[in-house]
Amino acid sequence: MKREAQERSELIPLAEHRFARGKRERHDIIMEILKVAKNGKRKTNIMEKVGLSYFQLKKYLSALEKAGFISEGSGIWKTTEKGLHVVEACDICHRLLKKVS
Repeated sequence: MKREAQERSELIPLAEHRFARGKRERHDIIMEILKVAKNGKRKTNIMEKVGLSYFQLKKYLSALEKAGFISEGSGIWKTTEKGLHVVEACDICHRLLKKVS
């Protein structure tokens, strides 16, 4: 229960960002998917938390899997070590951009 609350709190800035700007950028959606799947989630759960249609999610998961950022096992999608490094690098860039602006 605590883990779910923590995961939700990590996504709040992304959700606020989404509503503040209107249309989301592709990289924002990718980061949301990778963060949601950090501990492993089913497609439906990812779809609901990130706010995508089934068709959209299917396209993103396919691309992320080909890149080696996410993997699937027994219906559970989980961010790979490579994907976690991408999230970490993007978070660092985001923090640096905040300091500049």
